[in-house]
Amino acid sequence: MFIYREHLAAYRKDAAELVLLHGWASDSSVWRPLLSGLRRNFNITLIDLPGFGRSDGLEAGADPDQVIDSILPFLPATALYCGWSLGGILATRLAARLPARVQALICVASNAVFVADADWPAAMPPADFEQFAALIANKPSAGLRRFELLQLHGDKHARQLRVELAGLSAAPKPVYLSSSLACLRAIDNRQALAELTCPCLYLFGDEDALVPSSAAAVFAERFPQHRVQLMAGRGHLLFLAEGDVFIALLAEFCQAQGLLLSGAASQMNKQDIGRSFSRAALSYDGAALLQRRVADGLMAYLPQALVGPVMDLGCGTGYSLPALRARTGAEALLAVDLAPGMLRYAADQYKGVAEYFVCGDAEDLPLADGSIGTIFSSLALQWCENLTALLSEIERVLAPGGDAYIATLGPDTLHELRSAWSQVDGYVHVNQFAERSSLTRAIVDSGLEVKAWDESTELMYYQKLSELTRELKNIGAHNVNGGRPSGLTGRQRLQSLTQHYEQYRGVDNNLPASYQLWYIHLRKE
Repeated sequence: MFIYREHLAAYRKDAAELVLLHGWASDSSVWRPLLSGLRRNFNITLIDLPGFGRSDGLEAGADPDQVIDSILPFLPATALYCGWSLGGILATRLAARLPARVQALICVASNAVFVADADWPAAMPPADFEQFAALIANKPSAGLRRFELLQLHGDKHARQLRVELAGLSAAPKPVYLSSSLACLRAIDNRQALAELTCPCLYLFGDEDALVPSSAAAVFAERFPQHRVQLMAGRGHLLFLAEGDVFIALLAEFCQAQGLLLSGAASQMNKQDIGRSFSRAALSYDGAALLQRRVADGLMAYLPQALVGPVMDLGCGTGYSLPALRARTGAEALLAVDLAPGMLRYAADQYKGVAEYFVCGDAEDLPLADGSIGTIFSSLALQWCENLTALLSEIERVLAPGGDAYIATLGPDTLHELRSAWSQVDGYVHVNQFAERSSLTRAIVDSGLEVKAWDESTELMYYQKLSELTRELKNIGAHNVNGGRPSGLTGRQRLQSLTQHYEQYRGVDNNLPASYQLWYIHLRKE
């Protein structure tokens, strides 16, 4: 059978492994709003449980252990597990069966048993469960609407959550709803919870209509070795609204257990990048000669008629939008950029050329799976550090058979400036770009196929070094890497830099600046 699995790596190779398991009638996309924050510290494995999302279902009557057995081949050898509702119940059972594979357990809105009995009254009343199961069996669409209301019940963020849910999990397959409900009913983790030795955090919402808040007190009494926390004003979806609060809580728990790496995860600051390019919106077009040349060069790789919808990823001031519009026809054209200032400028200049102007990070795109036919991205993706996340997102939003056309910079870019600075001090003054091997590995991991990869070197020439540095400032491409110096650069160091850069002045009496360019065509088969 087919089980859908997605693996998203953190910025560091030695980051902790984290498995995210979703709840009943949901799929792994319910975690998507949290992924950008979680990837700072974790390598993430997403699983669509059998019968949900893109995974095949099990035969009717499958028990909880068969569900676990079906996903085991796709899980890391050891990992932290975070499960919501049904996902938490399954993660608890997995930890009891295979304790060596579970380093820690975080369960969200998840009970020891789902249906109450005399020994465990802090669960759903049996009559309520049977009534709901009958509704799902006879009128699944009505049952799912009822379930959505129950998930939102009492949450102070209910209105926001309703909007967020609409763009997340795909409609589940009705044929598997009843069988997975029966599986949920059958699980009894009371003995497992008493015996678990791994660190455990159980989170409850005090307004949850599916897992009573009284379960928190029962957990605290019966399983004092586990950490239990009741969150005020929160319902069954307590992890989704105010996701940064949930991420911080999870990170704090893992840090306390010695399971989280310390130190900065990223060498690039995305907020700095966005602010820098936003400030440069008005001056960009007057200085971006190379950028326009490269965008035109990338356009030559595109067919005359593009499969839509089409996305300009990292659209900047919108220079390429008219040319993309001419090839897009009646299909939708989306302009996406990290920098709000750039996006506003593009929307003002090219109103009516693109249907949508979207502020978003290429490593965490606010778009649905399989929603884009063609991606065009010129000199934007070098500002992404987490290549695994970047390529996984491109693969995710592309429709099957979709193409991505990318122009990006290689590590030899501005090598003259980097070399001159290295003779002045030990700081990082020039942006550092990924090696080809790293980008290739991320492409392979994403499942995308390389259809073409061409390399060229573009040379720009200047009379004075200050012309180059002013140009970089005017297009927003200032130094955003970790290890850069703080404060202003002194006159003495600038004079020393200028002196060392003079060694590159050519016979034509100009100073060169090299740009290593990669033109890449990727396809989602």
